[in-house]
Amino acid sequence: MSNTNPIDKEEKSIQSSFGLNNKVLLLIIGLALAFEFYVLTTEYDLSIFNVADSFYIIGPIVVMILGFVVAFKHGRDSMYFKPFLTLSLGLFFVLLGDTTYLYYDIVLGEDPYPSIADVFYFLFYPFTIGFIFLTLKFFAFPLSKPKVTLIAIITIGAIFVYTGLSYEAFEGDILNFDFAYGMIFVSAAALTAGLSTLGIISFKHSLQGLVWLLILGSLLVDSVANIWYYHLELFEGYVALDTIDTLILVTYMLMFYGLYRHYRYST
Repeated sequence: MSNTNPIDKEEKSIQSSFGLNNKVLLLIIGLALAFEFYVLTTEYDLSIFNVADSFYIIGPIVVMILGFVVAFKHGRDSMYFKPFLTLSLGLFFVLLGDTTYLYYDIVLGEDPYPSIADVFYFLFYPFTIGFIFLTLKFFAFPLSKPKVTLIAIITIGAIFVYTGLSYEAFEGDILNFDFAYGMIFVSAAALTAGLSTLGIISFKHSLQGLVWLLILGSLLVDSVANIWYYHLELFEGYVALDTIDTLILVTYMLMFYGLYRHYRYST
């Protein structure tokens, strides 16, 4: 007679449903490497709409739509509704930011940094942070001193790294506008990175751990990419089709796969 508890069997079945397809993960890695190879080896005209630009439009649209589908599929009374609705609204502002950025860059031929696009980009962070807080709240992961400490260490650490790497941009002036302006976004991205890391640690042993690992991991990758971006902007070192664009592509692919796996499990 088997000693396996029926509940254990059910939990393993749920974990299997939430499990990841290694072929899909290899595909994501392969696409990222292929795109990075393209970035490093291709000569391209920055004045026209290119491959990277298309990802900035298609990526948030596809992931945003899937997020809305997942939210409304569960219904307004579900614990999943508010988190996924919040995340999708955040992606909507990313889409507005990318569209505005490309309009300034390609149509008007003007430097899109700084511009009104930054307002939309910044609005992504309150919604992202809200998504993480709502997720942790609904799944009974209350904040404790060790967790707050972890968030603080990662947030402050990321800000210190940005400051250290960007020190030359001060030019002796601690009120340097570009540095101070970028710090607004870097601080928000650093906090998102800290919260994402906490979420990953909190969910790693849950039945849905792998799904949340994908979604929160994508936000962590996005935070790193954005902190890197604002560092490069201090030295006017960012150009279209940069390694940052590869990280953004990975962000959208991981988030889409996480949402898709969640949708498949809950179907």
